[in-house]
Amino acid sequence: MKAYQVVAALLLASTAVGGAYAADQAAKTPPAAVVAAENAADKDVGKLSEQGALAFRDMNGARLAIFNADPKDAKALIEKAETAIEKAKTDDAVFWKAENKLDAKLNQLAEKTKGSAKTATDDPTQQVAWLPIDGQLVLGEDFVATPEKAAAIKKANESVQKGDRKAALETLKLADVDVNFSMAVLPLDKTAHDITEAAKLIDGGKFYEANALLKRTEDRMRFDVINVNAVPVAAHQGKVDAKETTSSTAATK
Repeated sequence: MKAYQVVAALLLASTAVGGAYAADQAAKTPPAAVVAAENAADKDVGKLSEQGALAFRDMNGARLAIFNADPKDAKALIEKAETAIEKAKTDDAVFWKAENKLDAKLNQLAEKTKGSAKTATDDPTQQVAWLPIDGQLVLGEDFVATPEKAAAIKKANESVQKGDRKAALETLKLADVDVNFSMAVLPLDKTAHDITEAAKLIDGGKFYEANALLKRTEDRMRFDVINVNAVPVAAHQGKVDAKETTSSTAATK
């Protein structure tokens, strides 16, 4: 496989969501400032919610504990999921968007392969707070390789290995590499509501019902794609240009 074909996975090292690619919203409206910038995720492309990923991992673990007939573990895990999802509500990775504005192609594919519900929200045209819990950086379909871009991808992958996601994205944007960031997202309020209800069901010994509820929660997972190159890098580029100018001036003295 050529270097420029490398796909850099940008999972949070401490919150990997295994199998991730496995409260009524209608009355809610996002803050005015967010409405003005519908795709708020672009402010920090590919930003993920650590607490959201933890909540998803723990509620999935609770389902597994129920399957293994381990009520004590199921209770402990769902309580951890409750704590994490509460913290996630104030996470700056959360962004507002209507479900029908998420990536249509990826979500249609998910529906066919996983048999998930056709919509994750009550009204797919209503703005909803989404919690990004997992993601991956992928090359665009019309990517054209050059030695410079291959070198940039190699450098970006090295940054990813070091856990420096921002440096990787900066490298790719400045090299004008055609790349997208695909995110797995959950509707925040519905997910928080379901986790709370599942905890009540587990406390009441209704494990079958809790498992069924959490499965529906997982099935609400959707996907969104952000074009990395569409995010401005002017500020950073200005610093680079200034540095190059200073170096050039010094060299001529």
